[in-house]
Amino acid sequence: MELAVFGATGDTGRELTAQAGNRGHDIRALTRSPASFSTGSAITIIQGNVLDPEAVSATVEGVDAVCCLLGRTQNNPDDIVSRGTAHIVTAMERHCVERLVVLTSMGLGGSMCTVPWYVRLANATVLADLMADKARQEEQVMQSELDWTIVRPGGLTDEPSTGEYVHGVDVDVNAGPIPRADVAEFLLWVLENEQYVHEAPSLTTERDIDIPFLWDQATGVVQRLAGR
Repeated sequence: MELAVFGATGDTGRELTAQAGNRGHDIRALTRSPASFSTGSAITIIQGNVLDPEAVSATVEGVDAVCCLLGRTQNNPDDIVSRGTAHIVTAMERHCVERLVVLTSMGLGGSMCTVPWYVRLANATVLADLMADKARQEEQVMQSELDWTIVRPGGLTDEPSTGEYVHGVDVDVNAGPIPRADVAEFLLWVLENEQYVHEAPSLTTERDIDIPFLWDQATGVVQRLAGR
């Protein structure tokens, strides 16, 4: 499969591209800073910004599927996620690429009740702008004619892959910690097996939420607010 990846230089994006290459997929990654990205034989780097429709179009043209892992980044507007996704959707429709998998977060849409109270508080206050941008992103994707899947993970960690995660549209779970490596594995499984088309599954674990995890999540909030 030839896969276009947006957000490939982020922590989860790097994990996704590494796993995709190991599984025999070819990757086209759009990035503003090619020098910061570890290249490989399976990766084609396209220099540019997701806010540039022509750069997005060049990345999408000729691929089999698109994976969008956009997040708030430094030196970009606060609505980078929704604006960039709008360009991706337009480019996919233009080039007749139908399959799109998007990574957002638990706490959006029907998964709002699955996140702890302190996450709901943060989402409604310090992260309100970011979550509103992601909500617009989800709406754009759902209103498109594409074969989309929106994946909403729990709290992301840098731990090694465990393979022990739960997923589903109506699962009764909380937003527990989940390694980015497991998230990347799940995204590829969804793509490879045409799972959850026109659905928005939650992806999490049944692990307990401990103090180190809470600290990491709080640090992540600070970094996102700083636009990193």
